[in-house]
Amino acid sequence: MARRIVASLRAALPFLVVIGLSLLLEAAVRAGLTPRTIVGPSRIFEVLAADRRNIWFNVEPTLFTASTGLLIAAILAFLLGFLVYGLRGLEAPVLTVAAVLTSVPMIALAPALTTLLGLSMATRVAITAVICAFPMIVATVQGLGASSSGSRELFTVLAASPWQRFRLLALPSALPYLFLGAKIAAPLAVLGAMIAEWTGAEQGLGVYMINAMFSLNVGQLWASVFVACAVSMAAYGLIALAETLAVPDRSAERNGL
Repeated sequence: MARRIVASLRAALPFLVVIGLSLLLEAAVRAGLTPRTIVGPSRIFEVLAADRRNIWFNVEPTLFTASTGLLIAAILAFLLGFLVYGLRGLEAPVLTVAAVLTSVPMIALAPALTTLLGLSMATRVAITAVICAFPMIVATVQGLGASSSGSRELFTVLAASPWQRFRLLALPSALPYLFLGAKIAAPLAVLGAMIAEWTGAEQGLGVYMINAMFSLNVGQLWASVFVACAVSMAAYGLIALAETLAVPDRSAERNGL
């Protein structure tokens, strides 16, 4: 019982910190201690309430772009991981290419892909997928090779087929790595979708943010930042929940239960 209480407090601690910092910011804004370009949480929520339909109108395509790009990156990472699992000599080249790709600044990569592929939803999804690919590829490649030597020897003694080794040994051992890569990539997917929208889109959270910035609407600007953070946190939380359901033993061990 005590351990559950401690685990609950640990889970609630980040939310308590956010609430405390929000109250401090609100007090500082009301006291006139911040620049005029900083607004308090109360102003952000006023904008969210007054402009909720327009915000959702722009959030919906961003969610579609982010989720589709993340899914494509996950599929690509799994295929490459499976290839490297079968041909271990490809691990260094695959990881090197992924590292080179992720070293290109996102703000430079998006216009390049837009020039190459044109202005379309498919282009924005491709940009998001490229941005998400690196953590997913690294996690998948490392995870599929993470089984212990003792387990591999046991499967050798049992004369397991390559497919049995992959399905019953490599894949279960890789699950924590796969979820770790997904948790890193999920917030990147939201960021990637917004950057892709900056290069040319008619609607989206990135478009909403740019319009607020150029119209000097500070309230809308910070509201868009808040929504982007909330969507990123929700994506991370959903994947963490899926990890808890798929790998309960590891999640319980990490929480001290």
